[in-house]
Amino acid sequence: MSRVLVIGGGFAGVAAATALAEKGFAVELLESRGSLGGRVYSAQTPAFPAPVDNGPHLFMGCYEETWKLFKRLDTPDVFQRIDPMTLTWLTTDRKKVSLRCAPLPAPFHLAWGLLTTSAFSWSEKVKLTRALMRFSKKPFSFPADVRTVERFVLMTEQGPQALERFWIPLCNAVMNVPMDIAPLEGLAEVLHRVFFGKRSDSSLVLAQKPLSELGFSQVGAYLEKRGGKLRVHEGIQKFEVSEKSFTLTSRTEQTYQTDAVIWAVPPSSLSALWPNDGWAGPQNLPQLGKSPILSVHLILSRPILTEPLVGLPEGRFEWVFNRNANWDWKGQGQYLSLVASAAENLAKLSEKELVDIALEDLRDRLPEGTVLEVLHAKVTREMAATFVWTQATGPLRLPCETPYPFVFLAGDWTDTGLPATIEGACLSGHRAAEKAAAYLNKRGA
Repeated sequence: MSRVLVIGGGFAGVAAATALAEKGFAVELLESRGSLGGRVYSAQTPAFPAPVDNGPHLFMGCYEETWKLFKRLDTPDVFQRIDPMTLTWLTTDRKKVSLRCAPLPAPFHLAWGLLTTSAFSWSEKVKLTRALMRFSKKPFSFPADVRTVERFVLMTEQGPQALERFWIPLCNAVMNVPMDIAPLEGLAEVLHRVFFGKRSDSSLVLAQKPLSELGFSQVGAYLEKRGGKLRVHEGIQKFEVSEKSFTLTSRTEQTYQTDAVIWAVPPSSLSALWPNDGWAGPQNLPQLGKSPILSVHLILSRPILTEPLVGLPEGRFEWVFNRNANWDWKGQGQYLSLVASAAENLAKLSEKELVDIALEDLRDRLPEGTVLEVLHAKVTREMAATFVWTQATGPLRLPCETPYPFVFLAGDWTDTGLPATIEGACLSGHRAAEKAAAYLNKRGA
């Protein structure tokens, strides 16, 4: 039985390890932390009476690779699916508006939703519909000078409501960079998958439990049952490689030599560990940069929202997750998590300043005189939530293959064609598993 080493226990590493184990390979999965999930996790502290996600995550129906992973692990269905898709916004003129898709095949479900929505004026509905139809078929065709999302919305003359309620929050959430630098190709791929496949692809999927409870607890047993092993607190500090073999040395001075290895670590870690062998790819990875996601978690004295998720157009925080509805949270008051993506401008503010901004964003959209009494507040910052995808950094994303036929790469920052999302991570892990399996099967033939 061929043996494979997978370095990194985020979604990319878990996807790669379990996919290879499913194919009959003995897999050792090494994770430097004490738990799996990478940046997707929750925690609990004495100062806050409930778990807090490191950044609320919205899944989508079109996350095919992600659902493959959860199915492989036989994870209980701990997700709430909003199908047909419904988006609700709280506006600065203190109104609640929605886009409700219809129970029709795609893309007619979206067409009906745009026709009947109160979120946009009639002229904006027409322009938004025409703009979205440009993503209906591949390959996409855009003028040579339209390379960013900002250039696209200018070209298609999107109105202020469409910008504030659709394009800006969507680009921030999906790309985690502002529209003026976000490559159109990334958002185009996402919009194509969301709106122009099956209707269920556009469904919003919310976790009904904190992120650390989504099902990775059984990964160790899954690997061991198939001849493998999970090792936590096992970070790598040295990587030596030649044309025919490699050796990895951990911080515990354990050495590893297997038939193939998949690196599923952040780009900064790979760059630091990769040997100086003349391959420029890893050396350039620090140029990918880091983009943060910030969250403010509030427990209010009384409920103010009933929807599981609402948008805050023109707000510094773009989305509010209602934990009473998401998790069926039964604590005192209402538990809300506000999230800001592409949040470089907020990242250096203090916890008090961020809480004040979050409360202001809420007050500006609730009925006049609404009192928000905060029982508890907590801020989470993921300063390296994603890399910074721009026209300049896109070419720096590395492929799955490396100059060594037995070394492969995975991670949401690799060249998947998708932004740095959970789906992109799972896609990269499954792709690396396929490449590694092909190599090992060919070698053993």
